[in-house]
Amino acid sequence: DDPVRPDLEQIKDALVAGGVAGPHQSHPRPGNIRKIHALLGVDRDAAFGLSSVARYSAREILGFVSELTGCPADIEDLESPDSIDPERTVAAIAAAARRLRAAAEQGSTLLATTGHPTGMLEHHIRVVDAYRAAGGKVVLLREEERLDLWGRRSEICYVGGVGCLADGASLKHTHSAAPMEALLEASPWPDIVLGDHGFAGAAIERGLPAVVVMDINDQALSVPWAEGRDAVVIPLDDNRPPRCYEPSWTLFEYILAGHDI
Repeated sequence: DDPVRPDLEQIKDALVAGGVAGPHQSHPRPGNIRKIHALLGVDRDAAFGLSSVARYSAREILGFVSELTGCPADIEDLESPDSIDPERTVAAIAAAARRLRAAAEQGSTLLATTGHPTGMLEHHIRVVDAYRAAGGKVVLLREEERLDLWGRRSEICYVGGVGCLADGASLKHTHSAAPMEALLEASPWPDIVLGDHGFAGAAIERGLPAVVVMDINDQALSVPWAEGRDAVVIPLDDNRPPRCYEPSWTLFEYILAGHDI
């Protein structure tokens, strides 16, 4: 039997109820504005390996983020609460799922990664499973290789086909582009990438198509989207309890199975 068509209004409501979209409590507005200034200055990791970020002003980058999320576009406004418009989140999830479905139907290779395993890992595993079922191939670049990033033991551990930075015992949160840069020292490169943080930025920097998760304080990832690169950007809070992402992965599964909304 065909699966039940997802109710988009219910998905939006569930994403807001889970804190994935809607009012953004994790990152207050003043800190988000400081983050934009930092990524143009002292915080190299906040640029996620994207060299073109430096071409833009803080005001321009906030404008890109505002287009993606619906947050206030005035850089001087430190009082208004930041939020992520669930309508835009759901539209981006659907666009991302269609992009992955087109790749899967061609038998394209996908590299799935996350710098936020506490939030996104289960979500990405479900997307990877649906991608395989749609005819795509999933690659595990440099699995079981020691990378020695930053002068200490590092590796990429694949859980359910999703790559995460690890230290041999624990999965790690990271903004750095270095892990993906190390992965892309291997060949052949994947045809498309699913990722966030520096995993996404480093892939886009090298011209790879990408499906990108962007939290409201990961503003550098709005730049390649604004530049019209092959990057579908999904605005959402990237560190909620994993169960909160079920509405998203359900929509991915439905579209990757060959249906549309």
